[in-house]
Amino acid sequence: MDGLHLKNIKYGLFLKRRFLPIFLATFLGAFNDNMLRAGLTVLMAYSEVNHIDLPARPEVLVTIASALLMIPPILFSSIAGPLADKYEKSRLVVYTKIAELGIMAGAFYGFSTHNIFLLMFLLFISGTHTCFYGPIKFSILPDHLDNKELLAANGFMAGATYLATLFGLITGGFLGGYPGNLMSYTMIGIACIGFIASLFIPKSKIAHPETQIHFNLWRGTIEIVEHACRDRTTKHAIIALSWFLVIASVYMSQFANYAQAVVHANNEVYILFLTLFSIGIVVGSLLCDTLLKGEISLKLVPFAALGLSLFTYLMVFTTPAPLHGELLNARQFLAVPTHWLVLGCMLMVAVCGGIYIVPLYAMLQSHTPTQFRSRIMAASNLNDALYMTSAALVSTILLWMHFGILDLFLILATINICVVCYARRFIA
Repeated sequence: MDGLHLKNIKYGLFLKRRFLPIFLATFLGAFNDNMLRAGLTVLMAYSEVNHIDLPARPEVLVTIASALLMIPPILFSSIAGPLADKYEKSRLVVYTKIAELGIMAGAFYGFSTHNIFLLMFLLFISGTHTCFYGPIKFSILPDHLDNKELLAANGFMAGATYLATLFGLITGGFLGGYPGNLMSYTMIGIACIGFIASLFIPKSKIAHPETQIHFNLWRGTIEIVEHACRDRTTKHAIIALSWFLVIASVYMSQFANYAQAVVHANNEVYILFLTLFSIGIVVGSLLCDTLLKGEISLKLVPFAALGLSLFTYLMVFTTPAPLHGELLNARQFLAVPTHWLVLGCMLMVAVCGGIYIVPLYAMLQSHTPTQFRSRIMAASNLNDALYMTSAALVSTILLWMHFGILDLFLILATINICVVCYARRFIA
């Protein structure tokens, strides 16, 4: 009966106005952001075929585009957090959705005219939009949900974000080459639905009306970091969350190289890897609430962290050396029995990741003081951006030094063993 009651609480959230609108706004926003990024990537990658003049080589511009998404959290988290603490959050969500409509309207013109500079600028604005939305979406959940609902809600939100990223990248990649600018119409339509959903989010109590917003970015950044470091549990949770995003970002950014250079397979297998990893995050995120029976606890975090390393080791050591000449498609890849073991390990890495992150998000939300919650979430976003940027730089250096993709995964898994020891401090 307890399990049935817990299941009813979990899925009953989708019938509640205090959860469904913010869930839809979050899912659709992440979908649109990634569709814009994928569409721009496709436009630049196939510029020669479509007779589009670029200011630099496509691979250089794609790298710059990825960097443009990392810069806004580093620059503007110091404003985004205090803003969400100072003003009513449901109205702020509406304003972010209006901004999203403007971004997608600009993207329509940019894709119609093949204006790369405008689209790159809009990608930066899209990253800035996400930066301001991030602290709101996480800090608003505890305003409307009970503690027993937070694990399930965070599971849904985390899983939906990864699925939205996957669907957005696939849809943008497909529609980016479709004639008639269908992708822009799709993005505008999705932004409209997200805006309508935002209108139904219940009002929340203003967390701290006296909050000061520092437009001196350095001073503001120091302030939100100080808020995050005041409490030991909060600080450790933020670091642990950022570490998983390092793992996830390295995996997802290297899947294309892993598929092509290691497995010797084509783009279909790369999409298969992305899909499987995203589904694994969803499964782990939803499973977490069941395993913990709705209790906000970090007792599973060390075991999930250990699973990340163990299944990464297994994936690396079970990856067979390619004996074929041509690149395998998805059907040919799945016809090799040993590849199923690789996929199983990859799936379990992601499942462990979902179990790892959801309690940390719930702990951050329930443990932090209401008046500082958005600023602490902003500090977490800032830390995420710094960690992922550092991971990208280190990965690039290691690959430049002729380390292989499997070597990169092994190094990541080995460092993660140290995280297991670190994560034990949560349950000490």
